[in-house]
This record gives sequence, structure tokens and C-alpha cells, in this order.
Amino acid sequence: MSDPMDLLRSNLSRVRIPEPTNRIYKQECCLSFDTPRSEGGLFIDMNTFLAFGKDCVAWNYEKTGNKVYLHIKQTKKVVAEDRPLKKPTLLGIGT
Repeated sequence: MSDPMDLLRSNLSRVRIPEPTNRIYKQECCLSFDTPRSEGGLFIDMNTFLAFGKDCVAWNYEKTGNKVYLHIKQTKKVVAEDRPLKKPTLLGIGT
């Protein structure tokens, strides 16, 4: 099995560094309604900076041949509630 870093180095010529004038589409898939909060997350093509959902990545790879993607996945973090749920009893305005 090949090393992932060797695979990345061999495809480094296709990776572009974004400039301030480039638009990076990372909020939603350009073909479907997948977002980073979707089940598979989003994959950003590092040559065109277009976002693709889990189902559309293979289509983009076959079309462009780009092998390097940035995977963005957001998950909700459960926050423990440390304080008690006590409602205020008095409202002081101007005191």
C-alpha cells in the first residue's frame, strides 16, 4: 500500500493556492444541497475550489481527474449544562 504523503506529493502540481481574488465555495455542494453538516460532509476540489457532496465527488474526479480534495465535516458538539435552570424572579430597571 502506498503512503498517503507520497500520493499527495505526486499530485501536488494540480493543487492551487487560493489568492485573495479567488472565490472558494465551501458552504454547499454545487450540484446538490449537501452542506458540511450533511452525513458525508463536503469535499473541496483544490484546483477549482468547488464543493462537492459525498455522492458527487466521483463524478468530479472522472470529469477533471483532480485527486486532491479538502474534506470539511461539521458535527454538533454536546455542551454540558453546568448552571441550574433558574429563572429570574425580579426585574430591576434603573436600580
